[in-house]
Amino acid sequence: MSDSLPAPRSKLPAHFLRAAALALGGLTVLVAATGFIVRENEQAVVLRFGRPVATHTTAGWHWRAPFPIDRVQRLDTRLQQGELRLSEALTQDKRNVIVPMFYVWRVGDASRLLARVGPAPAAAAEKLDALLTSARNAALGRTPFESLVSLQAETGALAAFERGVADSVRADARDNLGIDLVDAGVLRVALPQANTEAVFRRMRAERLQEAARYRAEGRAQAETLRAETDKDTAILMAEARRYAEETRGRAEADAARIYATAHGADIAFYSFLRELQSLRTIVDRNTTLVLDTDSAPFRMLKDGPGLGLGSPASPLLPATAPAPRLAPVAPPAVVQFPAADRP
Repeated sequence: MSDSLPAPRSKLPAHFLRAAALALGGLTVLVAATGFIVRENEQAVVLRFGRPVATHTTAGWHWRAPFPIDRVQRLDTRLQQGELRLSEALTQDKRNVIVPMFYVWRVGDASRLLARVGPAPAAAAEKLDALLTSARNAALGRTPFESLVSLQAETGALAAFERGVADSVRADARDNLGIDLVDAGVLRVALPQANTEAVFRRMRAERLQEAARYRAEGRAQAETLRAETDKDTAILMAEARRYAEETRGRAEADAARIYATAHGADIAFYSFLRELQSLRTIVDRNTTLVLDTDSAPFRMLKDGPGLGLGSPASPLLPATAPAPRLAPVAPPAVVQFPAADRP
C-alpha cells in the first residue's frame, strides 16, 4: 500500500477551461472597447466617424461602438476663469476709459462646443473673450463717465453695467458656442493720462458738495440750538426781573414801614438818619466842600451826634426845648474827605 494518495483528476476537460478563459478574455476586451466611465466633473461626446452622435452629461458607465467606429471626447465642466484684453473704449459722453473685466464660464453643451470651437479650452475662451469685448464696448457707449467713477456707491451704476454686459452675452454664448457664462465683472476702471485730471476734478467737486451739505446741516442745527437757548434765556431773564421787582417792592414797602415807624418813635433820630444819608449821597471820593458848618446836614460834623437839636435853627426842635449854649460861630470851614474817611 502506498503512503501517498493519487491526486484527484479534474472533472472538467482541459479544452473547456481554455474555452472559458478565452471567452472571459474576449468579454473583457469587448466591455473595454464598448464601455466608458464619465466622471462628475466632465461631459463625454461620442463621435462616430468624427461626427457627434451622443452626449453624456451624467456620471457613470456608458456604452459606445468599439473603436474605430466610435471614439469618446471628454470635456472638463469645472468653472474656468479668464480676463479681457486691455483696450480703450468711449463712454456715452465721449471719454476714453480702460475697463478690464474678468469672466467665469464652463462647458454647457459639449457637442455644440466641439462642433463650433473644438476641444481646446483656449479656443473657447478666445471666442468668449471676443463676445464679451464687443458687449463691454457697446455697454460703455451707453454709460456716462460719471456713473463709472462716482463716489456714490449706492447708485449701483457699476453693478448694472456688469449685469448688462453679462446678460447680453449669455444667450449668444450658450446657443452658438455651447458655453455657460456664469459671471462677469469689472476689475477696475483705468483712465488714460489725459482723463486723469478730469476725474480728480469730479472727485473734488463731489467732496466739496458733500462738505457743503454737512456745513449747512451744522449751521441749521446751530441756529436751532441758538434759538432755543435765546428763548430759554429770555424766559429766565423775565422770571428774574419779575422776582427782582417783587423783591424790590417788598423791600421798599418794608423800608417805608421802617421809616414810618422810626419817624413816629423818635423824630430826632429819624432826622439824624436822613441827614446822614444826605451826606453819603452828596459827598463822593476826594470831594472838597466849602460850606457854613451851621448849615444842615454839615453841622453834625461840628456839633457831633447831638445834631444841635437844642438850637433854634433846628427845624425839628420841640417848641419847649431850652436853647443849648453854643460856641462862637466859626468862619466857613474847608472840609476835605479822603477816600479812606468817606462816610
